[in-house]
Amino acid sequence: MQLSLFQQQKIEFNPPGNQLGPRLWIRRVGLWKDASTLLRNIPLRQGVNIIWSPDLATNEKGATPHGSGKTTFCRLIRYCLGERHFANEDQRPLMQHKLPDGFVGAEVIVDGECWVVTRPIGMNVPSRTARADRIEDTFDRLLVATDPPTIAATISDRFCVDYRDQVPDNLNADQVWGVLFAWLSRDQECRLDDVFDWRSKRSGSGSPAQELSLETKLAVVRLAIGALSADEVSATVKIRALARERDDLKQKLNHLDWFQRHRFEELCERLSLPKDRDPSDETVRRELIDKANEELAKATGAKHDKGQSPTADLQGKRRRLQAARNQAFEKRANAQALAGALPAQISAVRAEQGTEQARLESGVIVRCAICQVSIDDVLAEGCRISRERCDLGAVRNRIEAAERNVAELVKQQAALPKTIEELGSEIARVDRELAAVDNEFDRLEKQLSATDGKVSGARELVREASWFDRQMAERETEVRRLDSVEAKIEGLRDSIKLERERVTAAIGDLEIVFQQLVASLMPKGCSGKIRLDGNGLHTDILLERGVGLSTAAVESFKIVAFDLAAMILSVNGKARMPSLLIHDSPREADLDADIYSNLFDFVLGLEDKATPPPFQYIITTTTAPSQRARRHDAKRLELSSTPAEARLFTMDF
Repeated sequence: MQLSLFQQQKIEFNPPGNQLGPRLWIRRVGLWKDASTLLRNIPLRQGVNIIWSPDLATNEKGATPHGSGKTTFCRLIRYCLGERHFANEDQRPLMQHKLPDGFVGAEVIVDGECWVVTRPIGMNVPSRTARADRIEDTFDRLLVATDPPTIAATISDRFCVDYRDQVPDNLNADQVWGVLFAWLSRDQECRLDDVFDWRSKRSGSGSPAQELSLETKLAVVRLAIGALSADEVSATVKIRALARERDDLKQKLNHLDWFQRHRFEELCERLSLPKDRDPSDETVRRELIDKANEELAKATGAKHDKGQSPTADLQGKRRRLQAARNQAFEKRANAQALAGALPAQISAVRAEQGTEQARLESGVIVRCAICQVSIDDVLAEGCRISRERCDLGAVRNRIEAAERNVAELVKQQAALPKTIEELGSEIARVDRELAAVDNEFDRLEKQLSATDGKVSGARELVREASWFDRQMAERETEVRRLDSVEAKIEGLRDSIKLERERVTAAIGDLEIVFQQLVASLMPKGCSGKIRLDGNGLHTDILLERGVGLSTAAVESFKIVAFDLAAMILSVNGKARMPSLLIHDSPREADLDADIYSNLFDFVLGLEDKATPPPFQYIITTTTAPSQRARRHDAKRLELSSTPAEARLFTMDF
């Protein structure tokens, strides 16, 4: 390989704090037929791990490189880290039948602590996650399930806790790790076609990423790399709700517009009015209603005043009469109540007057009105309780006031019968007028309900014109609501644009590493670019004239570079995600062999930048890796489709 084809860029690792090695990595994977029969033991390492199934050009056996178990190996790692299934619906029954007591185990290192995960291949072993040093240390409780059954919650608590509650509302917080891991371990079936194409439905993995929109996956990526603020998340949620309201309003307005087009011309034709006018004009609609009422008045022989229905005057008169009757009835009730209460009031006042008069004239004042001491005792001995003198003038004033009160009450009592009688007459008069109005209503109703087709048609026209007016008025209200919603959405989009400008530093960090990787992995003259806009996150590899690379090759390697850039960002503490990456056979058929070989040398070179390597990169391949990689300890496993013992499970299914 001519190294001069590539322009190596200096990429540095600066792990935060005293971190040594990756925070999350898989130390070992084991496959068991049962607890006493180990089928395959696969130790892994920090840094690069190569799983190689030699193709026809290099295996010298005539064995196809496919079907050896590379993808299944990647799927089993995903299974151990929390994914629902290890194979698709066609493969699972075959494996379960052959290995009813089989299981896969993994030693997963999380922040320096070893967690042992065992998950069933067959149907007779539960899923378990426990702290232990070795997989075999958990065999005494192999048949006892744990809660939670997988390590997904533990990983989520370590890496996603700061942002998993900020994801869009169509994604649960406990699914965030599953979505993030789908990015870090893409399906081979997706063929590295798109930066955000992570899980294929054909793989049957059960990953939550399979059903998610691009918007939701983009949100998870941006949250993980620190390029999405809480304010933007909140604004996005509001926009989503407003967008639903906007769509409902548009649907309603479309219906009203259809109604307007079809019914307005029909009404104008039936009422002999011109059609070439705007039905949204309230004056035009009022004219429709008035014309319909005029036709109804003609049909019934009633008088019609412009702008009113035939019964409008009667309705107004009845309201006024009913109000007058209610007022008279209330007055009569008050007068009757007063007439019943006055005799008792007069008796009480007269009793009070008599008492005061007796005290004054006979001198029999039992108690002083001020101090309540006997007057005889006061005259004989003097009042020892109060210094006040008894005021006989006040007693006379009270007697006079009582006389005036009695006279007024007697006068009211004498006048009440006449008042009650007059109010009764008024009520009777109003009742007669109300009866006359009701009779007139009955007469008009009989006319309107007559079988005469002309009256019925005119009546229907009034109803349709009024309904049309209400519908069009409602349309104007909905248009104003739609304008308001659109304005709110536009304002929120402006705020989102500002928030995206504020997080350009995070995108800039990712783009710098991406550019360095493109320069290192691709031939000279290639450059990389990442941009975030309203339509998503875009990655590009720009080629200078004369560099002959196919689109498929560029697209696949662009995605490899993007994933590696995110991994390096995580190593340097600038992304809230593990520095763990799994690529299952990332080479496209038309990718130049030198470029592909350079990938292995490049990632092995990353190991030299820190000891131990602060990442774990697992890559499977059918194409031979570079000479350096084949001699390196990074080559962890070599598989073949034949014989059966050379396959991952050492058997046929």
